[in-house]
Amino acid sequence: FQAEDGIRDKLVTGVQTCALPILPVAAAAQDAASFYRGKTLRIIVGFPPGGGFDLYARLVAEYLPKHMGVEAKFIVENIPGAATARAAAHIFAVAPQDGTVIGICHQGLLANQVLGLQNAGDFDMTRFNWIARMGTQLNVGIVWHTAGVKTIADAKRKEVVFGATTPTATSVMVPKALNAVLGTKFKIVPGYQGSGDMALAMERGETQGFATGVWIDLVNGRADWMKNAIIHPLFQIGVKRHAQLPGVPVLGELTDKSEEKTILELLGATEDMGRAFMAGPRVPPERVAFLRAAFDRMMKDEELLREMTAKNLEINYMHGDELQALVQGVGRMPPEIAAKAKKMLVE
Repeated sequence: FQAEDGIRDKLVTGVQTCALPILPVAAAAQDAASFYRGKTLRIIVGFPPGGGFDLYARLVAEYLPKHMGVEAKFIVENIPGAATARAAAHIFAVAPQDGTVIGICHQGLLANQVLGLQNAGDFDMTRFNWIARMGTQLNVGIVWHTAGVKTIADAKRKEVVFGATTPTATSVMVPKALNAVLGTKFKIVPGYQGSGDMALAMERGETQGFATGVWIDLVNGRADWMKNAIIHPLFQIGVKRHAQLPGVPVLGELTDKSEEKTILELLGATEDMGRAFMAGPRVPPERVAFLRAAFDRMMKDEELLREMTAKNLEINYMHGDELQALVQGVGRMPPEIAAKAKKMLVE
């Protein structure tokens, strides 16, 4: 359109002014790309080789270089120990803070921090630069068909023997919280090695259920259990209902009491972190942004998505900005509620 000279000058000046902030952003992205060109980066995994977290890391090592726009490569380094706290401490305080090291640890570290179950000086989950979540692992509380329990309301009237792992694990803390908040009668039997071990115990009649049935494994490996009502799902450990389980409540929906709801939501939100990658707390912002953008492009790669599906890895991408907000929101639980949660869940 045509405009008078004065108006046109103002419009042109306005466009130039609006464009100015974009230039430093573009320059920062170019600087980050230049930094990563030819680099060898490390992915620290808090678990031994071969497990699900390790599989996610090795897929990142394979696919992320394609989406960085520069020639770079990754190596995977496993640093297991202390329920992945050893790896987290390494990334936080020992590894270079230049963006050449990222990592993946267990999401339960966030709840442990809120509950004061780790050394405060080792690392702070809210201060990591969170890059992206590739997927979650929805856990579902399930009971065997012979237990005579099909709902949470039933579990308030009848004792249910739940297999579990260790005292600070989700398999213990969730039923313990539900007993305290709702008056359910879960009898917790710890000492099992994992979800597979707990499923076998349930089948053998040693127990009647457990809190951490992996939904994707149930769907792909035990579909008959749901189809034939051999198991009954009681609750989901997450922040919103899974599309395949619209009638099964998430933990936060089980009470209207504010403080108790916050505690149950802590357990759900922690699990919702899923398979998340982070960088150290002092990595320059432009390199964090560069890695987040590369992850964003990678998670649209159809070849990667097909391979994740073939490997039975759940896909549930969350951008680093949203993931950062999730972690910091959970980590800001008021101290008085955190103290109540600790007493309820682990003391």
